[in-house]
Amino acid sequence: MTLKHHIEYTGVCLLMRIAGLLSPSRGVWIGERMGDLAFDLVRKRRDLVKQHLGRVFGNEHEPDALHKLARNVYRHLGRLATEHARLLAAETTDIRDRITVIGDDHIAQARRQGKGVILVTGHFGYWELLGASVAALGYPMAVVAKDQHNPAVNTLIIKGREKLGMKVISMAAATHAIMRTLRRNECVGLLMDQDAGPGGTFVDFLGLEASTYQGPALFALRSGAPIIPCFIIREGAEHHRIVFESPIEAVPTGDEIADIQRYTQTYTAVLERYVRTYPDHWFWVHRRWKTRPAAV
Repeated sequence: MTLKHHIEYTGVCLLMRIAGLLSPSRGVWIGERMGDLAFDLVRKRRDLVKQHLGRVFGNEHEPDALHKLARNVYRHLGRLATEHARLLAAETTDIRDRITVIGDDHIAQARRQGKGVILVTGHFGYWELLGASVAALGYPMAVVAKDQHNPAVNTLIIKGREKLGMKVISMAAATHAIMRTLRRNECVGLLMDQDAGPGGTFVDFLGLEASTYQGPALFALRSGAPIIPCFIIREGAEHHRIVFESPIEAVPTGDEIADIQRYTQTYTAVLERYVRTYPDHWFWVHRRWKTRPAAV
């Protein structure tokens, strides 16, 4: 590892140790102050967030309101950092005490088909807790994740997810592992809200065309597994509401490209509905619309 990797790893471990000593309310307060600090100091990303918010909500809100919303986005991310550190630092925890669940019967019903379940969400709310909650509810759960550049931090993150009951599938070699997981009638969690580059499928998201990963639609079409959009909304210092939407049944028509386009747009529209309702919950710091469609 490089010196930078060692410093990053030490910082993460220190945050976990300190956060483990905090009460929920104190953790929220410190997380929000961390968010304020990042908002005030990291100008480039702050300006990107404000640009994104202005593009989407500029006709609905005054500049002062958009500035406040941008700050709340950073406070949300700060709360996530301290809350997740507290969760991982705890020797024992019952995740079910932290959540109110709506619609998990959709998972049980979908699994009766015997083809597995594809759970799709975004970097929305406390998404790490969402995956852990599925496992805590008694469903076999695997999540697909990118490997971190820092190997020590990557190992720490994987162990944290495993501690919370999730299996981890590396995105670097995900295709066969996902199909095997679905054939075992298990749940696979996919985050589908980041820029997918030139190889993605372009769909409308918040009024702009966005390159979107084809994975959820493609796996659903090839496995027969239903897609269930799901989201997590903060309701208190360390309490959240989880909503499992009605399943999207992907039925092949023989035109796979058109099918992928249709189902990708369908679950992206569900994500958009939640982002518009809870805009401070989403990860606006990402360059979601970086890739543009090729000129015709």
